[in-house]
Amino acid sequence: MRVQSLIRNSAIAASLLCLLPLSVNADDNELQALIERLGIRESDTASRDIPSWSKPRKISFLLRPDAPASGLGSEQWVREVADGVEIHFLSFGPEGIDTTGAADSDAYFGWCIPSIIEAAANLRYLHLYSAGIDRCAAIPGIRDRGMITSNSAKAASETIADHSIAMMFTLTRNLHMHHTAQLRGEWDGISENAPETVAIGGKTMLVLGLGGIGTQVARRAHGLGMRVIGTRNSSRDGPDFVDHVGLSDEMLSLAAQADVVVNALPLTNRTKYIVNGEFFDAMRNGSYYVSVGRGATTDTDALIAALKSGKLSGAGLDVTDPEPLPRKHELWRIPNVLITPHSSSASSLSVNNTTLIARENLRRYIQGEQLLNIVDFARGY
Repeated sequence: MRVQSLIRNSAIAASLLCLLPLSVNADDNELQALIERLGIRESDTASRDIPSWSKPRKISFLLRPDAPASGLGSEQWVREVADGVEIHFLSFGPEGIDTTGAADSDAYFGWCIPSIIEAAANLRYLHLYSAGIDRCAAIPGIRDRGMITSNSAKAASETIADHSIAMMFTLTRNLHMHHTAQLRGEWDGISENAPETVAIGGKTMLVLGLGGIGTQVARRAHGLGMRVIGTRNSSRDGPDFVDHVGLSDEMLSLAAQADVVVNALPLTNRTKYIVNGEFFDAMRNGSYYVSVGRGATTDTDALIAALKSGKLSGAGLDVTDPEPLPRKHELWRIPNVLITPHSSSASSLSVNNTTLIARENLRRYIQGEQLLNIVDFARGY
């Protein structure tokens, strides 16, 4: 498979190619600061105490396309924690990813690329560079393989939160419409039917999914003077800057309070199309919707109906269903919709965080220690 084809068919791989350069001065202090700043959790059980663990013989590690020759993200930097274990580096080339030599690996670090994961029949540990695990969860039989699995949850949360707030401001100030008028050379080029501009101070934001991304969105919204409410799947605990934390079955009552909704939910069996016509009906008239989690948590037809009816004044979508969004899809032609191509995570900060977490989990797995960001395919996150 050529790199161009891989990019067209995978939003993750596409964002991989547009990531900015890494810093080269990472150390244990930087890693510890990252863990504390983002609230990254380590597992309760040391990996050596998990029945499927044994010290690996060979690990396949996918390098980013512009990996440096030295410093953070380089082969040398990764090998510093290998403790004698063979590290087989995979990389992007003109014909795609050369998977030769990956089939007999005990562990794999990289994006969810089914050809690699399916070929490595004896894989005991999988670390994903993405936060979402739904693409890997769809691989036939993967839930039955008993692999220890971790991901990069929270690594891009700050960047995605920045993107979410940027979308909110763009929509509430009609900046996307002003830009379109600018390209036409028109001073008063916005339609008379455009939504009124909104000052967000004192408005209420509902964050669906107060995980890594949602918490960072909430922090920023609170700092801008908004009242923030949110949902969690399993508890009502939340940070001080969130006024109320409800459970998922309270979504409709909370939607009725919201001027802006930011959807940061993962895709699971429970969350698929959970934002539907009933949810949009419950929202305030003229409110705004931003989606940065997974596209299939939103019923696209219901979203379009809410936009056309005026129930929503605008929507900002970094994720869509389907994805990539087909060229002739109706969403492209709705003027109060802002679409980005699943690119909200792209920044040098995200790359730096993802790389630090990957190498630390490599070190911890080899040493049999507690891992960061353990996930469960059955649960979906």
